[in-house]
Amino acid sequence: MVDYYRKSGDKVKYLKALVAQGCVLEDLGNPDKAVEVYHQAEIIRPIADTAMTAYAKLRLAVLYQENIVGAKTIAVEKYKEALDLYRFLNDKHYQMLCLSTIGAIYRDFTNKEQQDSCLFFIDSAAELARELNDTYFQFETLFMKAEFYELMKFDYRAAKDLVVQAIKIGGKEIDHPRAHFCAAKSYIKLGQRDSALYYLNHAPAVRTSRDSIMYFKALSEIALFDKDTDKWVYYYDKANGIADSVLYHSLNHRLRGVEKKYDVQLAVLNRVQSEARLNQALLLAALLALALFALAFLVWRYKNQLKMRQNEVEMLKADLDGSLHSLQQMQARLDSQEQDDEGKARQSDELRAIISQQISAVHQLMEYSYQYDGDKFAAKFKEMMTVPSVSDDSNYWSHLQSLVNELHDNVLVKAQEEAGGALTETELNLLALYFCGFSRTVIMVTMGYRSIGTVYNKKITLAKKLHVRDLDEFVRRHTA
Repeated sequence: MVDYYRKSGDKVKYLKALVAQGCVLEDLGNPDKAVEVYHQAEIIRPIADTAMTAYAKLRLAVLYQENIVGAKTIAVEKYKEALDLYRFLNDKHYQMLCLSTIGAIYRDFTNKEQQDSCLFFIDSAAELARELNDTYFQFETLFMKAEFYELMKFDYRAAKDLVVQAIKIGGKEIDHPRAHFCAAKSYIKLGQRDSALYYLNHAPAVRTSRDSIMYFKALSEIALFDKDTDKWVYYYDKANGIADSVLYHSLNHRLRGVEKKYDVQLAVLNRVQSEARLNQALLLAALLALALFALAFLVWRYKNQLKMRQNEVEMLKADLDGSLHSLQQMQARLDSQEQDDEGKARQSDELRAIISQQISAVHQLMEYSYQYDGDKFAAKFKEMMTVPSVSDDSNYWSHLQSLVNELHDNVLVKAQEEAGGALTETELNLLALYFCGFSRTVIMVTMGYRSIGTVYNKKITLAKKLHVRDLDEFVRRHTA
């Protein structure tokens, strides 16, 4: 039928036939071919049917968003192209769908400009939802915005206010347990345990794997607040276990898609080949499906490792500005101090020299961040962001501890007292770096840790010894 309308010259019917063929290919588990067909549909010029062209672009965006055939940046591009056409058609429902989905994709990016774009698109979708009096999208946009503030901005007060408003709008009509779990996590982060338990206990029944993941994450946050390490580890592992299971089932889903495609091919073979050749084809298809499954797993594993490395590098790059600022602040403090004591003056001079070297290193790293990507930048980072060695008769850490104690009224001595003498020398060094305002990346390299995760784990251990819920709270209290 597609060939018939292509040859007939009827562009409207040819476009509709292509879109219908793309939908069928999606149902048969062949997204690669579906993308190819939708691309043929979207480029028919002049636009034969604007609504059908917009729908073809929308389906392309969905396929790219699911990451079956390509990157999410392409999905955003296609959603924006569909959005322009739906604006031309004045179809506000599909505009709202495109806007909210673009916002959801941008929410997962770490780039600040894209995060700001996330709020713009979500707010635009929310405005249309109010205009159309669409309760579901009013709820959805508020919830998405709450998750953004919780997960990306760590602004738990804003997240709490938004998600509570979403729950009120949704009422009993919208059965969405993750909103309640988001409220519970936000309240516990604000130290309001009773409110957290209220939303956790009044949440609708869990229905999906994502619901379960958020449920156990909320429980783990409450256990962390209660300082119940055993429960925290249990719930944290449960959440991660379910997340891993979702990935595994996703691979199985792709395998079933491959099997569907080969079922269609085998049906054709059944009509034209003998029984013996059909059995050979079945065996070949099974072996091919198995090979594709193994390949899909290897590709997923490689992409996951690559994504983790890329995230680490982007995190290192993002921290450079903060690193430079904190080092310059420390240098300014040293410059503003007047040291009458000769020993302290010598210590300040040595620290000033070290910090000056580190500032030069950060400037160099900023240049490298524009020149190198991925592993090359990470190698340059580890090569340069190290604590410079000092002369044999001086000690970097003792000088730094002395400076922090002088600037903050013997705070390290007080910390050791509050911990009952339980802080190790390494933990005192780590605490001194936090009081200097150094970024997590500078702390990681200065302490010799292998990953940002180690910094977080050490931070949690230090907070427990100081009997505080969060180390940042301790630092703020003693620097206020």
